[in-house]
This record gives sequence, structure tokens and C-alpha cells, in this order.
Amino acid sequence: MNDKDNPDYHDEDDDELREIIERALKENIKDKKIFKRKKELAYRLSTIISEYMDSYILLGYDFNGNHVDIKAASTPQKVEALNSFLLKYFASEVHSIKGINPQGPDEIL
Repeated sequence: MNDKDNPDYHDEDDDELREIIERALKENIKDKKIFKRKKELAYRLSTIISEYMDSYILLGYDFNGNHVDIKAASTPQKVEALNSFLLKYFASEVHSIKGINPQGPDEIL
């Protein structure tokens, strides 16, 4: 059995990345930066996230309650992969809300 297959395994790189993200989030919460334009906020977030991720979808709310949605992918294949992942994620969430075991038989939602 590979160490990474063990559910209790923690990679040092994972811990370091988690620490960096936690530190950045804490700093952002302290500063509560206010952006005049949604585009400025999206650009700032994208530059930070793109240091760690090749393609991503970010969904959230800023401190003023405005929704923020950013999708970044450099190729059509990456866009398709993100879309597939997002569909799987929402399907999993629907199953969890309904109390359906995601490991069970496929059902029509």
C-alpha cells in the first residue's frame, strides 16, 4: 500500500500549501480590502490563485455581499474538465442534501 493511499497520510507540501492559504486568508480578513470594481477584485484573486492552480472555478461573495464568480482555463479541454468537475460536484452535493449515499446505485435526480 502506497503512503498516499492511506487516508491518514499528510504530505508536507499539502501542509505548506494549507499554511500559505490560511495565512493569506487571515491577512485578507484583517485588511478587508474594498475593491471599487468587481473586475479589480477578480483580477487580484486570479493572480493569487493562478500561482497554485492551472485551471479553477471560484464561487463566493465579497464583503459587501456581491457574488464573485471566476472561471480560468487556458484550453478548451481544461474548460470541459472544469465543467465536468463542477457537474460532478453539484451532483454530489444534491445527493448529500437528499441523504442519498453517493456510493450507492445511480438514480435519476
